[in-house]
Amino acid sequence: MPAAVDVEVAGVTTFGSHPGDSFRYLISLQDSKVSIWLEDRSSKKQWQSGLLSKTEYVTAANIFVDASAADYVSCFQQSLDCSEAKTDESQRKLPTLKGGKLQLEMSIKLRLLQSARDVTYVFTLEPVAVELIDILESKLKDQQEELEKLRARRDNATRIFLYAESETWVSSTLQWKPVNSGYFALTADRTSVTVLHPGLYAVGVLVNHLPAQASQGSISLQKNGGELQHAATGAAHYDDRYNTSGYYTSHPTSSSLMCITQAKKGELISVVCSGTSAISNYVSYLTMVRIGA
Repeated sequence: MPAAVDVEVAGVTTFGSHPGDSFRYLISLQDSKVSIWLEDRSSKKQWQSGLLSKTEYVTAANIFVDASAADYVSCFQQSLDCSEAKTDESQRKLPTLKGGKLQLEMSIKLRLLQSARDVTYVFTLEPVAVELIDILESKLKDQQEELEKLRARRDNATRIFLYAESETWVSSTLQWKPVNSGYFALTADRTSVTVLHPGLYAVGVLVNHLPAQASQGSISLQKNGGELQHAATGAAHYDDRYNTSGYYTSHPTSSSLMCITQAKKGELISVVCSGTSAISNYVSYLTMVRIGA
């Protein structure tokens, strides 16, 4: 029966001697013995130190008094996770040896009161034979890590959206109720929404209205006075055998528009209506959602 793993830590690290490459690492502590495994994330080549007792990596020059094997594992993890820019805290190297071997060198600065000293730990990593299934598993891990990054980026992204209701109509243009947003503002007459954060927006509008009789009307969604979309509207015409010209009748109705548009900072979004009128006690709606840069 295999012995239980006391500690196992994993992550991704880089080395200045291998520009553009990143390595997945795994440090295991089993029965007080340490094992370090590395994988080149591009080539999928792997190396491993094997299980090492403390005497195989600790010397008189780098010993921590009273430190356990788990303490050393934590120290190695911090060294591999540390930014390469923080050279005053930790440095790491990965020179290539004969026979495809690698030498992992980790230098850590120890501070005590006003004094400081550098200690270095050296591990020889032997190449590991890699099976096809191992390569496929590694590629799957890469995809999972990238997916997690995308999810984190999506979750941390600023959600920019607007929901506005109309208050009345001003010269056939919808006037909006005040909005409280750091990304949108209303013009002085509140007939246009000013975009304060540029980007690609999905814009939707629903207008409740009463078409005028005997008139061809329209609902127009506009940006800076230019038409993005429009919907035709009008009263229904009925033939009457007693009235050769027939007659028109109008009923309350709703018209909706939806488009995707690139909006610059300061551009204005408005809704202009013609040949129709507002319905008492019914508001219209405008929604804007930023979906991209």
